[in-house]
Amino acid sequence: MSNGRGLSANDFRVAFRSIRENYRTHFEPRIADLRVAYATPTRRNPRLEQALEAHVRMYVIDGMLSALRWVIVPSTPDDIANMIPEGQIDPATGERRFMDYLGFEREVDQPLLVVEAKRPSKFPVPANGSVEAAPALISQWLVEPASAETPWDEWLPSLADYVRAVALRTGRFPVRTAITDGNWLVIFESPQDSFAQGANPNPDLIHVFMCESEIIERYDKVFALLDQYQVSRRAEDLPPGAIRGAVDPQHVASLMHGLRLHYASDETFGHLVPTISVLPVIFLRSNSGSWLKVAHKVVDTEAIRSFPIRYDELATHLANVREDAERLLDRVQHQLGNHLEPTDLVDHYRDDAFESLHGVEELPGRSDDFWIVTGQATHFLLSAPEEIACRYHDFGRAREDQCQALENPLINPSINRPRAFFTNGRAHHCCNEDVFEAKRVLIQIENLDRCGTRSGRIKDKFCEIARVEELLCCRLCAFHDVCSGSEILVLPCTTP
Repeated sequence: MSNGRGLSANDFRVAFRSIRENYRTHFEPRIADLRVAYATPTRRNPRLEQALEAHVRMYVIDGMLSALRWVIVPSTPDDIANMIPEGQIDPATGERRFMDYLGFEREVDQPLLVVEAKRPSKFPVPANGSVEAAPALISQWLVEPASAETPWDEWLPSLADYVRAVALRTGRFPVRTAITDGNWLVIFESPQDSFAQGANPNPDLIHVFMCESEIIERYDKVFALLDQYQVSRRAEDLPPGAIRGAVDPQHVASLMHGLRLHYASDETFGHLVPTISVLPVIFLRSNSGSWLKVAHKVVDTEAIRSFPIRYDELATHLANVREDAERLLDRVQHQLGNHLEPTDLVDHYRDDAFESLHGVEELPGRSDDFWIVTGQATHFLLSAPEEIACRYHDFGRAREDQCQALENPLINPSINRPRAFFTNGRAHHCCNEDVFEAKRVLIQIENLDRCGTRSGRIKDKFCEIARVEELLCCRLCAFHDVCSGSEILVLPCTTP
């Protein structure tokens, strides 16, 4: 759950529980009766097995995917399908194949999700019966399919063929892959890691739910991995020249500036200091609500801009990033054949489009790597005014008013408790306790309305950029107007 709008993980849990209950009480008994009437129970009939799979798809998996915001058959004119059943794919060799489900980015040639449906069967429980051991078992079977139990010795190679064929035809691996019978579920968080030729699959990127109750118990994990909005955010960025190959320029409705930001720490003369690097990004939105990330392909490390250690060089850093961002925008506008101007960040937070592109998102599997949307601004840091009206950039003055955020002034950049790049006395530094604690307010069900639209999930901090910088002056942050529109943030300072 992110901002209280649209479907949530709990909505998925409720829907899935209802789907399974209906299947168990209504459809499964009918199917069993038909098997008795029309089939010999002691003989395995391939056509019957296919029928069982079709029943599960119709009565369980279709509904499960719908609860995860995948649209197979549009129910209203406003809905647009983003999931193709029986998706056709031609592998490099061999006959044409048909995937059970292929999820894709609407109007964009980006494969997102491959789902393989299977007939009802008992999941092969590992020897110790532990769900923690199951990913390692699947990983082993991917490397050595012959060692897998029947029918997994056929299912996994077949699934690998599908995923590799998608990568061959589109040039990209799908963002997620899953295999399920509607009761058990296996999710491959990184299909490239699991299915690339010669891969040594990482079990940590394979998530196993051995039965219905585990899906219900760990529903938030399933939602985070398979929800259409969540998956679409993980789509790879494109260089400007590839835009027309991915989307019809006439379908691009708006765009915004943004950053790819990497946070790291280096040891310098016995001290750990933060290193923050940024690269400009343009976010494109299609008229169906899909998003593309466009970034300059880094072939020269000089294209990467790092926060300067010397504060008097910050203005130069901001100017350089602005020039890079405007140059990238010119290239994107040229490819589109349209002089679209960036959308304001406040307008983006008010729009339903925010649900599929949050302001700040950490890249999956990459700690301290972020996408940051900045709207019309080219950086999340704003330039400092010549005259600073607020006294709380200085620890001494905050202490005089008995409202200092820290026990001592921050002399050196800090990587932890707090995470802060800007030090005492700088215009971008704020050491007021009230502001600091407001930023640290946890988003809860009870205060969602007061928090307003946020990038964070439940129990995340209110501050949009707290994972990068916790003591930044709010007035010098691109998210200031967004956050000040909530009931949480009340600034003690006067307007500069």
